[in-house]
Amino acid sequence: MDTGIRQRAAGLRQRWQQLFSQALAKRQARWLDRRVPPATSLQLGQKTIFILPTFQGALFALGAIVVMIIAIAERNPVSLFLSSLLLSLFLLSLVLCYRNLSGLRLQAAHVDPVSPAQRCFVGDSATFTLTIQAAGKHRRHQDLWLGLAADALQPVSVLPGAVTTVALTSAAVQRGLMSAPRLILRTRYPAGLWQAWSRPDLAMRALVYPQPQICALPAAALRTSANAVGQQLAGRNSGVDDFVGLRNYQAGDRQRHIAWHSLARGQGIKTKQFAREAEPEILLSFDQFPGREPEAVLSCLCFQVLQLSRHGLRVGLQLAGGESRDTTFKPGQGDAHKHTLLRALALWT
Repeated sequence: MDTGIRQRAAGLRQRWQQLFSQALAKRQARWLDRRVPPATSLQLGQKTIFILPTFQGALFALGAIVVMIIAIAERNPVSLFLSSLLLSLFLLSLVLCYRNLSGLRLQAAHVDPVSPAQRCFVGDSATFTLTIQAAGKHRRHQDLWLGLAADALQPVSVLPGAVTTVALTSAAVQRGLMSAPRLILRTRYPAGLWQAWSRPDLAMRALVYPQPQICALPAAALRTSANAVGQQLAGRNSGVDDFVGLRNYQAGDRQRHIAWHSLARGQGIKTKQFAREAEPEILLSFDQFPGREPEAVLSCLCFQVLQLSRHGLRVGLQLAGGESRDTTFKPGQGDAHKHTLLRALALWT
């Protein structure tokens, strides 16, 4: 019975600790939003830099103060000089540590709040790129540590007057627009007695596509793929394009399409025009997966879009039942069209 009581007490204590940690994190986030509001570009200064002595620095200062008190009590000039020197080094480290961050300009790269350039799938790592510019032509910033999480910091150095590009990664766990966590930039330069840090938010975003889930392709896609292969083979043997007429020559036209007989007749340089058989179109929709969870359907549709686009087929998408404005996308092909469909799947609600 005592064991059961202790287990319940431990569980209750753990729950209270989690609630307290969450409340403290929310309060800190609200305070940071007021102190350091999100911005795509930020120059570090007095308002955005925080500094405190490290544990080693606190012990160093305490030892220097104790030595000074003893030196004053014993009227020992050597000890008094030594303690004054130690305290001077402690305060000088404060200035140098703060100056190592002061003046740095941080700027997010490729910022687009609607359609970010950074794209990935659920389960992958989203990459966020930023630049760090030195405070001046004669200022060097060293012993910097930068990251999106305390356990994933990487060393950074900025040469005088230089601009350094840094790529940071964060795990993508949910589809949609992913906002990068606040940056953690800290330094303990020059002697580790002080730690200065900043928590800027550069409003960086990434577009996270649904995780592709292997599923069967539509029957129409399988038939279309087989017919397309047959048409390609036939086209190599006999040609599938039909001649429809001539037009004036334009720079970049293939030489084998030039109508030389028109040139011989004195009609100028003409180019032959051909009409190709229209490629079949495939329309993907939620109706293919009745009774399945929406997230599972989005994963299957993502897989189908990738596979059909890889085979060069014209693919369209119909997202009925969502709150998005654009629920139907006409069939098309190409890399840009593929990302348009994947973006619609990522932002579907």
